[in-house]
Amino acid sequence: MKRAAIPATVLAISILLRLSLGAAAPATGDDAAMKLAKEVVKANGGENWAKVKRIQFTFNVLDKDGKPAMAAKHDWDVRAGTDAVTWKEKTVTVKLADKNDEGDAKAAYQRWVNDTYWLMMPMKLLDGGVKLAHGGTQEVEGQKYEVLNMSFEGVGLTPGDKYTLYIDPQERLVRRWDYMPSAEKKTSGTWDGYEQFGPLKLATKHQFGERQINMTEVKVEAE
Repeated sequence: MKRAAIPATVLAISILLRLSLGAAAPATGDDAAMKLAKEVVKANGGENWAKVKRIQFTFNVLDKDGKPAMAAKHDWDVRAGTDAVTWKEKTVTVKLADKNDEGDAKAAYQRWVNDTYWLMMPMKLLDGGVKLAHGGTQEVEGQKYEVLNMSFEGVGLTPGDKYTLYIDPQERLVRRWDYMPSAEKKTSGTWDGYEQFGPLKLATKHQFGERQINMTEVKVEAE
């Protein structure tokens, strides 16, 4: 299979996923936003994070014609703080606490940052540096959602990014989001295919602009 370059729009969505959820100073926001964020984290199993030992998954990108554009397989040892990333016919293991600023280590670390955020974003809402604001309710394609606006302060690989999250008012699951790297640019995407993997509930299917981003071979090892 011909290897495709990683889409720039996918690489841009790169927020630093810390080694343990909520380890830094807490997120900030208005009372309604913080309450909603806590409910979303709980709905996805975030309160069980301390039990998680290992996460394996493959991050897949399909182009507008549904053809594979790239795939990256991850074996993330949460307790050891390492990730073995297999993509472009190579496997690179990185220590996530290291600098990882050169060569294959840098590329593998960027894959971990990007791909795990797509897997686990709803459980990252309360991380340090996250700024939240409740946006009321909004109807999109006939469905009503609670809206949560998210931005960042001094964290991540792209701290200027902003997101609008659309949350199911009953299930408290993120169902859609708008990604805004700047005021002039916006790409909308879906959060679908939620499945239970051990103690975590994770979305496995996304339509993001003209591309599909899917998670396969997902395994969560926990106590």
